[in-house]
Order: sequence, then C-alpha cells, then structure tokens
Amino acid sequence: MAHLDDSKRPAAVQSAADEPARVAAALQRDLYLYWRAVQSVPAGLPLTSRGYLTRQALRRIYPSLAAAAGQPPESPATELEDERLFFLRRLLERLGLLRRGEGECLVAAPRAEIERYLGHPLAERLRICARLWVAGGWWPDRPDPRVLPLRPLVPAPPRIALVRRRLLDSLTELSPGGTLPLPPEPLAPTAARPSRARARPGAARQPLDRAGEAGTQRAALLGPLRWLGFVACDEAAAAHATVTTAAQALDPRAPPDTVSEPRGSIAVLPNLTVIAYPPLAAPALLLLDGCAELEALDQTARYRLSRVGFTRGHADGLSAETLAARLESLTGTPLPQNVRATFDDWSRHAERLRLTLDATVLEVRAPDLLDALLAEPSATAWLERRLTPTTALLASDAAPAVRAWLLRRGELPALVEHGRDG
Repeated sequence: MAHLDDSKRPAAVQSAADEPARVAAALQRDLYLYWRAVQSVPAGLPLTSRGYLTRQALRRIYPSLAAAAGQPPESPATELEDERLFFLRRLLERLGLLRRGEGECLVAAPRAEIERYLGHPLAERLRICARLWVAGGWWPDRPDPRVLPLRPLVPAPPRIALVRRRLLDSLTELSPGGTLPLPPEPLAPTAARPSRARARPGAARQPLDRAGEAGTQRAALLGPLRWLGFVACDEAAAAHATVTTAAQALDPRAPPDTVSEPRGSIAVLPNLTVIAYPPLAAPALLLLDGCAELEALDQTARYRLSRVGFTRGHADGLSAETLAARLESLTGTPLPQNVRATFDDWSRHAERLRLTLDATVLEVRAPDLLDALLAEPSATAWLERRLTPTTALLASDAAPAVRAWLLRRGELPALVEHGRDG
C-alpha cells in the first residue's frame, strides 16, 4: 500500500522537488482536499464504534489526495495504515475544520472557517499547526488501533509536550541544512517479572512512555515534523534529520513571507476551461472551487467556469470585477476578453434574482407617495432599495419610522406579517 507522501512523486512531475517549502505546502493542500471531500457529503462520513473512519469513508477521502500527490488511488484498508492520512484528520479536528456530527459521523465546518484558516500566510499556518501538535494529546507518538482516539482538546502529557517543545527549539536554533541525530528505534518493552518487594520510598517513578525521550523525538522527526515540512529524513538511508528552510516559520519573529507557498501555473482558456498545474496550492484550489466546477483532478486540476459556479461565488460576495481580479492574480495575465464579457453577463443575471429572509416590504397605493418618501432626507436610512414603482424594501428596523411618516401624511398603514412557511 503506497502512503501519501509527495517525496514519492514521480521524477517527471517533481518539478519543485528542491523547494524546501514543497512538503509543507503539500500538507496544507491535503488538509484542504480532505475538508472538501468531507464537505461534499452533507450527512457526514461514518466512523466505526472505535472512532476511526470506515473503509467506505476512506474511499471517499483518499482518491483526490492520492491524485494530487501523483500516487495510485487505491485507499488503505484502515485509517492507521497511513499515519500521515490519520494525522491530517486529527489536525483538521483540532483546527475545528472537522467535527463530530450527530451519531457516529464526521462533518465539515462551514466554508467560511477554512477560508479564514487559508487566509493566513503559509508560515503562520505552519506555526499554528506546530503549536497545536506540541501541546495536543490528540496525536500520540505511536497510534494504536486498539486505543480510542482522544478528544481534540485533550492536552498531551507534560513530559511529552516538553520533549516536543525542546525539539522545536532545536530546529529554530539550527540553520537550514543543519542536522539532528535520528534516535534509533526503541526496543520493544519486555515484560517484567512481578516482584513481591515493595517499592522503596522516594524511588524514581517509571516514565509514562516506555520508549522515553528518544522514542518521542524519533516519532516526531519521522512523523509530524517531516509531514509539516520542517525536516527531511529517510528512515532507511540516514541516521539524521536535515532541517529545511520551512523550519524558519517556527520563529515567532519571522515575517509572514518567510516561507513562500509553491504553486504551479494556472491558465484560463477562452473556452472557459481553467487548468491548474502542479504543485497545487490550497488557497488557489479554494478560490477555484468557489467559482467553477471541478472536472478532473490528477496531475493537474481542470475546472470549467459556469453560471452555476459564478452564482455560487456571487452569493459569497464575489462580484464579476473581484473574481476577474483574483483569477488574473492567479494566472499572472489578463483574462481573455470573452471570459470577462461572460462574467459581466452572468453578473446581470445574478442581480435579477435575490432571496432576502425576514424582509420588510412597503407597498403604497400610488407611485407619487413612494416618490415623496424617497425625497425625505432621512429616507436613506429607512429604505434599502426601490423594487417597483409602488414597492420598496425597508431596512430591518425602519418599519416604525415609516409608519409614523405615513400617519403624518394622513395614510393609515396596515402591518401584515408572514411566517417563513406562509
């Protein structure tokens, strides 16, 4: 079973193989793809009675992540067969981007929350993930399928949190290219013979983790610190871990642009097709998913701009000009003229239909009465906009003021309330 790991990307596609931030950006990309896969199932993905994803749920998650990493789409039989995949899920839960729904299922947080997270520069996102890992009991050194996953907010044992903190401090002090020794694999604990002798007062207590500090360091260097892109190491071929430039993000004094987020080129074609080339970046995918329809995801991500996607983005506050500007920022070139013209046409259609909940609508007997109301200096705070010659949409708290104005003019207004079902 191939595990998700961008370092195993085929050489022909490994155009960014020497970029230190590539692995860091790949984990952020996979966090987004994982969230998007869960978000596409409104009812949520089922969990086993022990709190792990079912095999059916893994089949919904794995293919898009494997495609983005250039690996076979065959999903693992269990969640713990690929510890990095399990780390993605647990980190998303700690970030609040995945949550437990009703019953035994996993649901996605609203889109606005992942937009807020991906709005941070890559260096800040790396710092956030590192802080949550250091203090979190949600990620054990050695995941065990026999043990129920802890709740996301459970803290790590103080001794383990201290070892992790010291390890991060070591990475911050070393320059990129520096190395840390990779502790050897700890020996499996042997069963101690039961002793009838009572422990002497003041005798040293056995550590909670039998592997000790070396085991915690090894698990960190080969696991979360490597997946986050802070170190590069090969368990089979090296006895040390090499610090990458991504580790500079761990310094709280580092500027936001300390670590750049690698992103392949993006092309918007006149036939409304959008092609994103690897490496795929999470913020770019987030924007494209919000305004276009995904057609295929393999070595590249292929989208099609459509009226449905445009309307979805328009509902989220993306005007035609804003969307065009963001796409041009991604591509680095002006959009084709016909694409801009299509956006303007879709924008006019989107403005024709607007759904407003809990609205207060004023309907008068003649247009001149509404003309007089609009001429009032204070009416700008009362009316949202005129809908027809005799109707207007009022501000949420303007009904009493408009009613008083009508009474002063000798009109007897009637207030009719309609529920959402009526």
